[in-house]
Amino acid sequence: MKKIFIPFVFAAALVALPLSAAAQKAREVTTTGTVNVTIPADSAQLHVSVSALEPTLDQSNSRLDASIDAFQAELKKRGIPASAVTLKNRDARKEWRDQYEKKVFRGYRTTVKVIVSIEDISKLSPLITYIGLHEDYDASDPILRSSKIGVEKKAVLALALRLAREKALILAEEGGAKLGALLNATEENGQADPYRNFSPNPSNYRVSVAAPSDNSAAIDNDPSAVTPAGNHVIAINVRIVATHALE
Repeated sequence: MKKIFIPFVFAAALVALPLSAAAQKAREVTTTGTVNVTIPADSAQLHVSVSALEPTLDQSNSRLDASIDAFQAELKKRGIPASAVTLKNRDARKEWRDQYEKKVFRGYRTTVKVIVSIEDISKLSPLITYIGLHEDYDASDPILRSSKIGVEKKAVLALALRLAREKALILAEEGGAKLGALLNATEENGQADPYRNFSPNPSNYRVSVAAPSDNSAAIDNDPSAVTPAGNHVIAINVRIVATHALE
């Protein structure tokens, strides 16, 4: 009888183990916590393209040099030091236009990229307005920054996790169970954003820039004017997926 009993118990244990694992896996609840907040930017980086189109290459280069000097003088007048300005990627090429199914030579286009670091965010909107009023200059969407981004991101992550746990607690109580320990938590990627990002992880930081106010022309005439509050904000979007045990 002993020879029969021992294999029988062993076989029963083999059957019981997967059933127990399946039952344990079912005693979990997974919820999400999503938080979207905005914080004001306190600095920015602006990429500006300065270009010139002239009949000859020498003329184009001369005009480009003059435009660069004028732009740098304007930045200095607006309180942006020369150390905050970098010139990169100077380029020259022929430019053509299509006319009656033929390519017509327009001249030589010379360009240079100017990277402007703006430590005072109040200077950003007036500068964008100034650039928009000059055909030789063109700016892309600014890269916004905040000195508080690290602290704010930690707070948002903690809040998203608390929200996920609160949802799990409601589900557990409604199901007649008790919510146990956190088993796993994952931060999911956010949605893509059409604006430029400054974060090492672009999926979690989104940048939005409001249009200049109606009195932007008046602001442009005063280099010391202050940008209206809230024009430049950084959106932090976090989604946490959390799994808790049920007891």
